[in-house]
Amino acid sequence: MRNQKELTGDKESLLLKAKSEGLRILSFMPRSVEELKTKLRDKGYETSLVDEVTAVFKKQGLLDDNKFARLYVNSRLHTRPSGHRTIETELKQKGVPHVIIKEALKDLNNETEKETALSLAKGRFERMATLPRQKQKTRLYGLLKRRGFS
Repeated sequence: MRNQKELTGDKESLLLKAKSEGLRILSFMPRSVEELKTKLRDKGYETSLVDEVTAVFKKQGLLDDNKFARLYVNSRLHTRPSGHRTIETELKQKGVPHVIIKEALKDLNNETEKETALSLAKGRFERMATLPRQKQKTRLYGLLKRRGFS
């Protein structure tokens, strides 16, 4: 947490510092509105200032939960395949509203989820060729369950 002395000054300079910090945070990876708010508050910025920064970023198109949720779902399907439940839980933890989560997950139907799970299982199954059949089944079931597939 920043030193309170560092966060003193007129409103304009504080706003500029908070915007700079927000841009720095967003430069690493996309964030939800709530994630950015939490990070800025953790840095010691007042809630009113954080709200102002996020409002400006929303207006400028730098912060958009709809876009973030769609990108996140797409990323999770391709980089670390996960099921509907896991992705939904992760988005909730990131502070994305339920309505937006539902909208982002609407394209993830049972068929897509089944294909993703099958692809993941095939890849893992090949690596477990030397194991007994029952152990293979147990490990694959555990993997799919941990990743949120139904």
